[in-house]
Amino acid sequence: MPLPLESRLDSYRRLLTLSQVLTSTLDLLTLLDLIVNAARDLTQTEATSILLLDQKTGQLYFEAVTGSKSEEIKRVVVPPSSLAGWVVREGRVQIINDVSKDRRFYAESDSSTGFHTRALVAVPMKVKERVIGVLEAINPLNGATFSDDDVELLTTLSAQAAIAIENARLFQQSDLISEMVHELRTPLTSIVAYSELLLQRQIPPEMAHEFVGTIYQEAQSLSNMTNAFLELSRLQSGRTRFNMTPCDLTDLVREVINLLKPQADERGLQLDSELPEQSVLVIADRDRIRQVLVNLASNAVKYNRPQGTVCLCLTPLDEAQVKIEVRDTGRGIPAKDLPHIFEKFYRVADSEGWAQGTGIGLNIVKQIVEAHGSAVTVESEIDVGTTFSFLLRAAPVEP
Repeated sequence: MPLPLESRLDSYRRLLTLSQVLTSTLDLLTLLDLIVNAARDLTQTEATSILLLDQKTGQLYFEAVTGSKSEEIKRVVVPPSSLAGWVVREGRVQIINDVSKDRRFYAESDSSTGFHTRALVAVPMKVKERVIGVLEAINPLNGATFSDDDVELLTTLSAQAAIAIENARLFQQSDLISEMVHELRTPLTSIVAYSELLLQRQIPPEMAHEFVGTIYQEAQSLSNMTNAFLELSRLQSGRTRFNMTPCDLTDLVREVINLLKPQADERGLQLDSELPEQSVLVIADRDRIRQVLVNLASNAVKYNRPQGTVCLCLTPLDEAQVKIEVRDTGRGIPAKDLPHIFEKFYRVADSEGWAQGTGIGLNIVKQIVEAHGSAVTVESEIDVGTTFSFLLRAAPVEP
């Protein structure tokens, strides 16, 4: 049913206001949330979603979804044969007022969230005729059907949203590249300087050996930085796919402890774990959670005190959740720094006022944990220690 004239005018006024907000929002996650919530309000529907196209792999995946089950479906890949895949391929709007009669409807998304899709509109998001994703509105309220007005509003919003998303991506890339160049300059300068010294034949063998060692260390640092920047770039752009399967956290913790034990022994630290007697199974991307634990535990080792301890702890809270903690007896994080430590490129200065690292490790941890529908928290006290913790969804117990 068409909207009354005054309602249509009001909707377009809101679109104009929204357009200014979208173009000025350069944080991609904030922007995506703004778009799906605006789409839901404009179309008066139960839920809305954005699926983005990975230009390199050609995969289409959920990136932003409204509703209580949104975290469970984020980053889920949908097949090319799906309705959204058809919209990307054809670049045309589709209105389906009864999805049960359309074989292109991808029912797996409902199965994973418990949501029941009755009807939907799928609109291509285009930038210069290039489709970057799909904006969907699902189930009109009060059992109504979708109208031409809904399609028109959603099409207008998707055009604005696509440009805003591309701008946010470009801003993140330029921001990341600028910081990357700045960070890589220091080890590169050292490598060049020591290489030039080695080229002078009068360098004594002992000194030459020392120079080679320094070059090797700086090259390792360069390699680690590059890998970290590439990982952050993938996470920010949404190209990282998460393989959510049941995995044994107890085995994973033991694996991380064995990996970091030589590093802890070298510093005279005790590396422990507190694990339940039975195996703890969770639904997670094992490789990514391993990355989180290695990052947090290696930081705990690196910034600890002599004869200090690091402990990886697992605590099943109930049948649904497991708490993971990484505790240390290090020097602690100043209160003024705590609100900022997960920010990209933020670094805490050491006791002599020097900041170490690239400042992106904890941001990567944050993004991986959030992709699992959780949040990482930190508690710290100066000269006592620091505890990082987060929750994961427990795997259902087989009968």
